[in-house]
Amino acid sequence: MGHGESISVTITRAVAAYDGVRPTELDPPLYDAIDTDALNALFRPSDNATDNRSISLEFRYEDYTIRVAGPDDIEIELANATPESTETR
Repeated sequence: MGHGESISVTITRAVAAYDGVRPTELDPPLYDAIDTDALNALFRPSDNATDNRSISLEFRYEDYTIRVAGPDDIEIELANATPESTETR
């Protein structure tokens, strides 16, 4: 995740790169698949050193399954991939 970049922007950039398009060209936009404000709030970096919560989230966006376990722990894979062809991005 880029410095100061929200997790939804990171995911949008990654999916767009995999699809070979600009982030603004994703159709439908990520916010049609998930509430990006809520996503950003869940994975917003905390200044609280005692914040030990363990949150993970999985959702479908177009042809992808996206798993988020933290701001720097994002997996994107083709949703319909067979076990032999599963590709994590």
